[in-house]
Amino acid sequence: MNPVYRTVRVGQWAVQATILGAALWLAAHGSTRTLILAALVPIAFGPFSYARLRLQRRLTPPAARTNPAAWGLAIAGLGLDAIMTAQLLTARTYDPCPALHGAGVTWLGPVWFSAHVLLFVGLVTAAMARRVGTWCRRLAKRQRLQPAVPPDLDRRQFIQHVGVLGVGTPFVVSLTGIHTSYDFKVQEHTIVLPRWPRHLDGLRVAHLSDIHVGGAMNRPRLLHVASLTVAARPDLVVHTGDFLTHRHGDFDAPLYEALARIRVPHGQWACLGNHDYDDSARLVRRLAEAGVRTLRNEVVRVFIDGHPLDIAGLDYVFAGAERQPQVGSVLRRWPVRDDTPRILLNHDPRTFDLLPVGCADLVCSGHTHGGHIGVQLSPTAALTVVGLLGLPDQGLFAREDLRLFVTRCVGFYGYPMRLGIPPEISVLTLRSATAGRSAAGAISREARPVRRADWQG
Repeated sequence: MNPVYRTVRVGQWAVQATILGAALWLAAHGSTRTLILAALVPIAFGPFSYARLRLQRRLTPPAARTNPAAWGLAIAGLGLDAIMTAQLLTARTYDPCPALHGAGVTWLGPVWFSAHVLLFVGLVTAAMARRVGTWCRRLAKRQRLQPAVPPDLDRRQFIQHVGVLGVGTPFVVSLTGIHTSYDFKVQEHTIVLPRWPRHLDGLRVAHLSDIHVGGAMNRPRLLHVASLTVAARPDLVVHTGDFLTHRHGDFDAPLYEALARIRVPHGQWACLGNHDYDDSARLVRRLAEAGVRTLRNEVVRVFIDGHPLDIAGLDYVFAGAERQPQVGSVLRRWPVRDDTPRILLNHDPRTFDLLPVGCADLVCSGHTHGGHIGVQLSPTAALTVVGLLGLPDQGLFAREDLRLFVTRCVGFYGYPMRLGIPPEISVLTLRSATAGRSAAGAISREARPVRRADWQG
């Protein structure tokens, strides 16, 4: 075996062993990250290592035993392997090391990982295509049909060129994720609700979700998100969870500073996401200090120009099998709904099918990051793996009179980065089906100071 390739293979075993060792160490100290890290080895880093070794085999021919360039590439790759692993294991530390998580460095691990995962997908796809091609050739041979091949085509040279292009493409695509992931923009959406009252026609709701503070979601970026939200002039702001990135300490201090700068006429409201439960009591307290009220399986009533509006929030349900009975139990405890319009905050859009039709006029969700990986066809439509699986990835969904809006979210969590699906600060203009598009009956657009006491529990 070529010694260059053998060295890289040993390095891949070291990556797997380091992650498993960290999982065992965390298990011994009672950490909840144990299962996450252990699952990453077969699910994520197994495909990574496979693609890594396939790429290295292509880059190190048998004659490269003493080739300095081959050894240089191998050593550089091992260094990036080490940086990626170290960034993964220190991502939740109280005070991340600048050498690993500072500007210009924090993207090395994500790009290195996601490029190889994309390469793995390409290799699997190519293998499937070869199998289909082999089957077609055998079928053609049985039928004594010869496939037409251009006589002047140098097949071997063509395959080599395509191979070089295929190896480089995942790295180029991953690098584009650096810009895409933090290209924050306000996206306006107009939603017509069948039972929305005329007196609240034109209500503007800013919808933020999955901020995932920590790492590269730093203070400047958070303040930028806050300034864009304020500039959109919403009447109220709703957050649908995943404020944090599963870490302890004061890493999240910039989040509350940014949220405190968002001052809107009718306040900020939130529910919790699946990443917000490491210390949910602390998070809820800090959010309240920043002017955000968290709704934990409760309904509150606010008044807009004297007209009532209910805002409700559901906690995230972790156990899939228990999601329906738990959601049903919560809704049964709520007061019987009258004609008051209602907006329901619920982190996970998969719960939409479990909600009774009359429970709200609009459900706001996040969680999917807009599908995270795919092709954004328009501001409101995309082709994503999440969508192809039949799950709500982004945009508006309907079930009788109930409407669900899923935002593409602000941030993202873990690897890989956003690829093709940009973030968004959603601003929803809620329209009544009976009010038309005239200004008559629309709510007042005049700003007034935030009053945290204008809700009723």
